[in-house]
Amino acid sequence: MPSFSRGQSNIESYIDKYKGLAIDMMHLYNIPASVTLSIAIVESGAGSSVLGRKFHNHFGMTGKNNNAVKKLGYRSRYKEYDSDTASFQHFCEVIARKTFYPILIDNPDYKSWVAAIGKSGYANSASHWKKKVLSAIVRHNLYTLDVADNDPLNK
Repeated sequence: MPSFSRGQSNIESYIDKYKGLAIDMMHLYNIPASVTLSIAIVESGAGSSVLGRKFHNHFGMTGKNNNAVKKLGYRSRYKEYDSDTASFQHFCEVIARKTFYPILIDNPDYKSWVAAIGKSGYANSASHWKKKVLSAIVRHNLYTLDVADNDPLNK
């Protein structure tokens, strides 16, 4: 099996595992699930990064980490979370504090969200990052997660 296929399988498994969490966060914070999940895919290598595996950090968030030396053998500037849910929630809380958030809160257009997050300083190489995030959304049809049918109150 070519490594591309294995990589695709890992990404699909990651999507299956975390799409419900991304949808839950969408209903709490009004950030499209496609945006949250695609950023997690890009930033954590679909959960394969050390940060994702050891620290439940799916978004490359920096912060205090008292356990890095114990877990990795060296200090880390990346935040450790108690759970994957805590990582997703903290990411959404950070986005909700951005100046663009009130403007986009009722906008379901994932392209607008990715552009705004990229411009806000979230990513070091914003144009490259934006292409990777948008590509993940389109390649994996993540925009289908953003529909109102995913609202548990509508079922």
